[in-house]
Amino acid sequence: MEINDYLSDLKQIKETIRQNQNKAIVVVNSAMIMTYYEIGTIINKRKNWGSKYIQKLESDLKEYGHGYSFRNLKYMSQFSNNFSTYEIGQQPVAQIPWGSIITIMEKSKSHNEMLWYINATYQNGWSRSMVLNQIEMKAYERSLIKPSTTVITKQDESIYEIFKDTYVFDFLDKEKIKNEKDLKNQFIDNIIKFLQELGPGFSLVGKEYKLTTPTNKEFYIDLLMYHVKIHAYVVIEVKTKEFEPSDLGQLMFYVNAIDDLERSDIDSETIGILLCKEADSYVAKTSLNKNQLKVAISKYKILDDLPNYLERRMKEIMQ
Repeated sequence: MEINDYLSDLKQIKETIRQNQNKAIVVVNSAMIMTYYEIGTIINKRKNWGSKYIQKLESDLKEYGHGYSFRNLKYMSQFSNNFSTYEIGQQPVAQIPWGSIITIMEKSKSHNEMLWYINATYQNGWSRSMVLNQIEMKAYERSLIKPSTTVITKQDESIYEIFKDTYVFDFLDKEKIKNEKDLKNQFIDNIIKFLQELGPGFSLVGKEYKLTTPTNKEFYIDLLMYHVKIHAYVVIEVKTKEFEPSDLGQLMFYVNAIDDLERSDIDSETIGILLCKEADSYVAKTSLNKNQLKVAISKYKILDDLPNYLERRMKEIMQ
C-alpha cells in the first residue's frame, strides 16, 4: 500500500463526505447514496491493495459515524461495481434507502433484475421488508410474463400496468380454503398484504358488495375495489377452480352493472378481474375474443406453487 496514495484517497473521501453533508435536508438520502457511490469508486481503484486498505479506511473514518464500517465500505465498492454513473443519474437509485439497495444487490441474480427492483421500490414505496417479500415472491420473474388473457392493450398504458398474469399471496393457507368464501375471508383478513400484491392505487370498497338492480334483484360482488390513480371501480371475482367460460358471464354482468349503477361522471370505465386458481390460455383468450369490456383473467398462487408455475410458463414463452 503506497502511503502517499492512501493519504490522498483518505483526503478525497473525507472531502466527499463533508461536501455531501452540507446538502439540503430534502436531498439527504440522495446525497448519502451519491457519497457512497463516489467512495465505492475510489475504493475500486485500489482493488490490488486488498482488504487491509478498507480496514484502514474504517479506522480513519470513525469520526464520521457508523456508516463507514468495513462491511458498509465493501457494499459501497459493490455498489459502484454494479451501477454506472449514467444509471445513477437516469434511474431512481439515489431515491431509495441504502438498506433496500443492499438487499437488492445481495438477492438479485442479474443487473436487469437489480434495476427492476430499484424502479419498483421507488414507484411502489416498498420498505426493505417489502422488497425482501417481493423478491421471495419472485416479482421480477413474474413481470417477465406479460398478461395475455386480457382485452386491455398496451395502448391503455395506465390501465394495462395494473394487471398481472399471476398474483402471489404468501399468506394463503390452502388447507383452509374449501370454497370461495374461505378464499375471500383470507384476502380480507390479510387486507394490507392483499392490497400490496395488487399494486399501488387499489382501495377496498367492499367484500360481497351488495348490488341492487332497479328491478329489486340483489347480487353480491366478491370484492369491489376502487383504483385511485385511474379513477375507476375494479370488480374482482374469485374462483377456487380452473377458469371456465361460464365464469366470464358473471364478471361481465357485474362490470356493466357497476358502470350503470355506481359509476359517476368523474369515473373511468369499470374494470373486471377474474382471479382463478388456473386458466388454460386458449380457453381464456377465446372467451375474451371480441369482448369490448376492460376485463382480464389472472391466476393466484400460494408461495409453494410458484416455482413450478414459473418454470412451466417460462418454457411456454420460450417455445
